[in-house]
Amino acid sequence: MRTKLSGFSLIEILVVLFVVSIMVKLVSVNISTDQFRDTLETEIKHLTRVASFALDEAQLSGRDYGLFVGRTSKENEDVFYYRWSRLSKNGWVKPKIDADAFADGFFDARIRVELELDDSPFSFVDIERLKTPSTPQIIFYSSGETNPGRLLWRLGETGEVLYEIEWNIFGKFSSSYDLDDKGKFKR
Repeated sequence: MRTKLSGFSLIEILVVLFVVSIMVKLVSVNISTDQFRDTLETEIKHLTRVASFALDEAQLSGRDYGLFVGRTSKENEDVFYYRWSRLSKNGWVKPKIDADAFADGFFDARIRVELELDDSPFSFVDIERLKTPSTPQIIFYSSGETNPGRLLWRLGETGEVLYEIEWNIFGKFSSSYDLDDKGKFKR
């Protein structure tokens, strides 16, 4: 007489392990995507806070500050970056005060940055052609004004808009995820 053994077969155990591993991968992908977006949002918030500080510092010191946005190679990847500068008698130089706040910033290699300035004769400034930093595109004048415009962050692979900031002539920044089909803020 045969006795019936209880337990799971090897196939059943392998199926359960497969299903569990798929679930773990899905959860980790969602967590890393959220972390990626959170990191980007933190970097953008830091950029806007420093921009407000630069405008205040320009007014207090009587010297213009500027922000250059460009593309460079870092660790064998093309990345977008930004660099702060201050107008001196010798041209645009790195600010001497608060080196941490005015440190160069680099965005994740998966990000594409677009810059639009109101006084620009074309829609988006071609950041990719501006390989070497020169005159900043965004200037915070000692009079308390700035050249109005907007920055747009897109996911390079899909073109999906991740974040946008816009500022007016008085340096008031606003941000939005809510864009219309032309890439402009919905009001």
